[in-house]
Amino acid sequence: MKRLRLSIVSACAVVASNFLSGCSVLRDDPEPKVNVNQAVKQVDAILDKTFDAIHPRLKWREGPAHMSERRNSFTNTADGEVSVDRDRYVRTKFSKAKLKELLTVVYKHWAKEGFKLRDSNPRESSMSATASDGSIVSLEVSGFGGVRIGAGVGALSDGPSGDINGEEGDNFPKAPDGGPDYTPDVRDPYWSK
Repeated sequence: MKRLRLSIVSACAVVASNFLSGCSVLRDDPEPKVNVNQAVKQVDAILDKTFDAIHPRLKWREGPAHMSERRNSFTNTADGEVSVDRDRYVRTKFSKAKLKELLTVVYKHWAKEGFKLRDSNPRESSMSATASDGSIVSLEVSGFGGVRIGAGVGALSDGPSGDINGEEGDNFPKAPDGGPDYTPDVRDPYWSK
C-alpha cells in the first residue's frame, strides 16, 4: 500500500512539474542582475565582438535598443524583469557562395564566446544561440538577401515594453511602404562576389 501511495505521489509531482514548467517561477534562465543601461552596453558589446570577428568588415545599420516586459506566465503580472535586445542590419550585399562562409565565421565566433547553438535552419540561413548567463544571439537572412544579427540579455526594470530612449539607432532609408528599408545597398569586392 505504501508503494502505491508513493507511486501516486510521484506521478502527481511529475504532472505538477510539467504543468508548472511554463511558469516564470520555474524557468531555467538565470535571474538578471543588471539595469537596462548596463544591459544595452552588454548587448552592444556582444554585437561589436561578433562584427569584429568578420573579415573583411561589413557595413551595417543599427536598429533601436528595445525592451520587452517579462510577465509571469501563471499570473500574467509583470515580474520586474525585461528582455533588452538590439538588431544590426547588414548593408553589405552577399553572394550565395559567401553567405555560407558568413554563417560559419559567426557560428565559430559564438562557440568561442561560450554560446551554445539552440536553433538552426540551414534552408532559411538562420541560427540562434544562448550563453550560460542567459544572453542570446541570432542571425537571420531575409528573402531579399538582407542579413540581420541580433543580441539580447535580461535586465531588472519595471518599465513597459518599447524602444529605449536615447538608444534609437541609425536612420534608415524609407521603403516603398513607408517603413524602414533593410535592403542591402553596399557592394563589397569580397562578400558580394
